[in-house]
Order: sequence, then C-alpha cells, then structure tokens
Amino acid sequence: MKIKRILSFILAVICLSSTVAFSGCSFAEKGVAMEINDVEISDDVFTYFLDLAVVDLGVDAPLKSLKEKATVYAETYFKTNSLAHSQGITLSTAEKADVSERVNAYWGIYGEYYSKIGVTKETLTKIFTADAFREALLVHIYGTGGEEEIPLTRLYAQFKTNYIVFQAITGYFTTTDLNGQTVKISETEKEALVLKFQNMSAMVNAGEQNMEEAADFLAESGYQSSVQTVVLHKDDTSYPAGFFEKVKNTEARLATVIGTEEYIFLVLRGDADTKSSYFNEKRTEMIEIIVGNEIDEKIEESLVVKTNIDNSLANGYFSLISKEKGGK
Repeated sequence: MKIKRILSFILAVICLSSTVAFSGCSFAEKGVAMEINDVEISDDVFTYFLDLAVVDLGVDAPLKSLKEKATVYAETYFKTNSLAHSQGITLSTAEKADVSERVNAYWGIYGEYYSKIGVTKETLTKIFTADAFREALLVHIYGTGGEEEIPLTRLYAQFKTNYIVFQAITGYFTTTDLNGQTVKISETEKEALVLKFQNMSAMVNAGEQNMEEAADFLAESGYQSSVQTVVLHKDDTSYPAGFFEKVKNTEARLATVIGTEEYIFLVLRGDADTKSSYFNEKRTEMIEIIVGNEIDEKIEESLVVKTNIDNSLANGYFSLISKEKGGK
C-alpha cells in the first residue's frame, strides 16, 4: 500500500509538471483502472465487476473476455446512476435500509473474500445503491403518475395470477421414530388428526373460533401447531406440488381442509385488495413482470459512453482475483 501511494504521488507530480507543455496527463498516467466518459470508476468498483465477470465466465476464461464483461457491468452501473440523477431520483429511508440490509447479508457471507481482493462494504453499498436506483427508475417510469404508468387493474390482475394470500395451520401424517427416521403415523392416528382438522374448519366457518383459536384448540388436544400467514408465489416449491392451485380454488374467507400424502392443512384464503400491504409489497415486482426488460433497454439507451481501461492495473486486479479463486 505504501509503494502504491508513492507511485501515485510520483504520477501526480509528473502530471502537474507537464501541464505547461501538454494539455494534461494521459488516462494511463492517472493510476485508475477504468474511466467512463472521463469519470474515474474507483478501483474497488472495477474489481467487483471484474470478479463478477469471473463468476459468470470462469476464472480460466480469456482475460480479454473477462474485461469486456466487466466493462458491460460497469457501464450499466454508470448509466443507471446517471439516469437516476438526471430524473431527480433519491432513495427513501426504507430503500436505503433495504440496501444496508442487503450489504450486511452479502458481507456476512463473502466479506472475508471481498476483503482479500480490495472490495469493501462501502463498495457493496455503491453497487447495491445502483440496483436500488434501477428499481426506483422502474417505479418512476411505470408506477403511479409515471410517464408510462401501468393501470392499477392490470397490476392487480398480475398479482392475483402470481400470488395467493392465506392463513394456514399445518398437520403431519408422518413422525420421527427412535432411530431418527421419518415414518407414517398409523391409520387410526391419521383418521383422528383429519377429524380434528375438520372440526376446526367447522368451528371457524361457524364463527365460533378464529384461526389462532383453532390452533390453540389443536394444541389442547396434544398436537402442537400454529397459524402462519403466507403470501405464496405460484412457483414456490416450499409447499407440496399442486398446493397453490388447490388453495387458489378455495372460496375466500371459507376455512378448508386440504390433504396430501404427508400433510394436512387448514387454510383460510384471503382476498387481498389493492390497498393491502401484501399487494403493495409486490407492486414493483408486478411492474417488472409486465414490462420485462424494457427498463434495462431504457437505461442502456439513455447515454452514449466511452470507456477506457488501464490494462496493466486491470491485469493486476485479475491476478489477485485469480489467486484467491485458485485459477491457473
């Protein structure tokens, strides 16, 4: 690090002393790996994108291809920030909190590796802030009041196609034996459990109990369970195959028992409207489903860029990445 600082100082002195004879130092003399439209991209950000290129193409991919891939990422990053700035977009407190949460999550997993290649938590904050700007641009253009606003009815229809909202109490037709193996319960036990769930369903539909009270009723009979409120995507695989369609086809606000080979569920499907938090939390996602990659095309076409790479520095950062990844 001391040597690098000395070299940077020497380069700065050379640049300063040559201003009389020349208009300025060349890009390569500035000691940065990348410039876009004469704006320096910090070396930690460049290293992040070069590492991302290595993840995509492999550590043994041609260096030229890796640098080209990293350049694409960096230019998108630059264009996203530039477009968001030109549109006067700022992130809300909640959006900044989401960025911080994502940074902390990534750092918890990859922090040790990133530190070795010169990527810091501040680097991740820069990268993920650009991601947040992309989402903000999506809402700015296609959301309420946007230049290409998508009607609320269309967004809601998309939500209803992709998600169901329900409360569920779960029972199991299996148990764990003394050897830790999963085994089916007896037919007598299965019939008794089904009857309990049917009784709970009847009580909920008669207005005698809500779902929480039904779960307490089940616990009193010796079977521990609890109520979960679930926002389930149609492609979610955490529930048994076909479960999404079965719940979707139930009548809203009518408790229904659904059985599978290993599970039994008491479900109460809601009918989340456009004012519900469930819909609004997924609203941006619905916009993206509808518009597809249009936002990325808009970002790409928003600015013409000229990018320069100092190959000597770029090669050095790649060597560091390659060493940590065990490349040739």
